[in-house]
Amino acid sequence: MIEEVARGDRLLEDIQDPELRETVRLALRLHKDPYSGPDARTRSRIRSRVFQTFRPRPTSLADRIAIAFELLAKPAPYAMRVFAIAIIVACIGASTALVSAGTVADDPLYSVKLASEQMRLALAATPEDRAIVELSIAEHRLAEAATLATGGYDDDVIVATSEYGEHLANAAAELAQVESIAPETATLVLQLQQKIDEHRATAAAVSTRLAADPSTAPAAAALAVLATTNAPSQNLSPAAAIAEQAADTADRAATAAEQRVAPRSTATAKATVTATATPQRTVAPGAASARAEAPRTTETRRPESARETNTPKNERAAESARKAADEAKHAAQKAKEGSKKTPSPTPPRR
Repeated sequence: MIEEVARGDRLLEDIQDPELRETVRLALRLHKDPYSGPDARTRSRIRSRVFQTFRPRPTSLADRIAIAFELLAKPAPYAMRVFAIAIIVACIGASTALVSAGTVADDPLYSVKLASEQMRLALAATPEDRAIVELSIAEHRLAEAATLATGGYDDDVIVATSEYGEHLANAAAELAQVESIAPETATLVLQLQQKIDEHRATAAAVSTRLAADPSTAPAAAALAVLATTNAPSQNLSPAAAIAEQAADTADRAATAAEQRVAPRSTATAKATVTATATPQRTVAPGAASARAEAPRTTETRRPESARETNTPKNERAAESARKAADEAKHAAQKAKEGSKKTPSPTPPRR
């Protein structure tokens, strides 16, 4: 009957038995309605009953490791960003320092070059390391002097030459501190002397090449200071002798810079002394007017070279060169005192 009624071959009302008809109707209703889940109240009751059967257990080592990894994973993206930014900044700084290695004075990146040199000196722990860094800086100054001389910047050549002597004297002073107590330092001193000989040959070749051109002749003369040297004093260790010669080079460069500024200062001083030392005399009106023009005529006779030579740049160059020369002299004195140190004698055993 259920199948017949479901197929439509028979009507539900045609079933005469009321109980049988109700049974078929219920069967057809269950067949048509889909299964539906429990309602919200039933689900809550079932959940509470299930959770009441659970019992907590103590935290294990695996649980603690999992929690630690979970906590560390939260700031991981920020840490990676910081690490990436640090790498980018380091790459930019390294590339800037590399580009600034070939700069000269008045270049935009020259200050970066000076800062990197000071950082290298600060990181050098031993006198030998500091001597190597000082020698490297001196070679940079020599390259700068050659480049500036080619461009005809004689003032900057003088400053670079004086600073070359300063750093060379510092390198020799560092070696002189350990020369008497560390015999292996003699090899470094010999290598330093060989480097200096190469520097002199390079300076002589460049100055000779530039001396023929009138536009670069003054710069070539300033660079030629590196090609010559004076004999060191007697009774000096090899390192102290190098320091003294380097200080002499810096001093000669500073003296050349000061001589470029001195003519105007000397002329001004002479004019002042002449004006103040002239005695007052009673003369005729015509003679007085004639003599009144004398001081102005004397002042206008100052050489044109003296007026053109003394510029702010010349004065700054002279000050910088003299400062470097004074530092070189201090380093030479330090080398002379350090070379006299000897290790304390060991008392003989009895």
